[in-house]
Amino acid sequence: MLPVVVAAAWLGGCAASGTPAASAQMAPVLPTVVPVQPVQVGAALSSAQRAVREAEARNADVDDARSLLERGEAAMRLGQVLRANRLARAAQAQAEAALNLCFIALARAEREAVGVRTILGEAQAGELRQADAALANGEGRRAYDLLAYLNQSARLAQIVYRVTRGDTLWGIAARPEIYDNGFLWPLIYRANSDRLSSPSALRTGMDLDIPKHPTVDATYEALRESGGLRAGEVRVGPIRAQE
Repeated sequence: MLPVVVAAAWLGGCAASGTPAASAQMAPVLPTVVPVQPVQVGAALSSAQRAVREAEARNADVDDARSLLERGEAAMRLGQVLRANRLARAAQAQAEAALNLCFIALARAEREAVGVRTILGEAQAGELRQADAALANGEGRRAYDLLAYLNQSARLAQIVYRVTRGDTLWGIAARPEIYDNGFLWPLIYRANSDRLSSPSALRTGMDLDIPKHPTVDATYEALRESGGLRAGEVRVGPIRAQE
């Protein structure tokens, strides 16, 4: 029995030597658990497919994007979800880049069309500045949206003028709120050729549709027809806001 007693005494001495009890010991630091983000199976591929289709509809160069998308679809069929999503995101980025280049080209064409319009108002001049800034920053879609709307509104904008007694096309064109230049009367005549048999066939009370933003070419032709050209050449300065 001696060994047992000695062992007990040794254990008692160890407990009395100041070793902290289990309840007083510091709790172990547990590692931080980071929640696993669920993989959206098929979502990336769907987004890439939409981007590629939109780019194709605009005749953008999507060969690289299409190749990446096809590889992503093949990976998905094999159950390689992470690889499929990675390829799909790359395909979407390629398609969006190609589409942006397409919009930049379209925006430049609209910018050229807007550039030949005359007498833009202050609000339109501001929109034009915004579009130019978007083009400079490579924001193709925004630049195109701004310029396409501006170009359409400038092309369709008209002044409706009701003829009063004593009016002539010259006098109407010379009004400050119209063209402030009587030599531009052919612009009014051509715009209303369906209701005017001749430049003098004005009737009191009839409404005339007057183009608010004629093009430079149309303005030149009107001056040539009316005799408003003096040196045989018209120089047109930069677009400015109407006073």
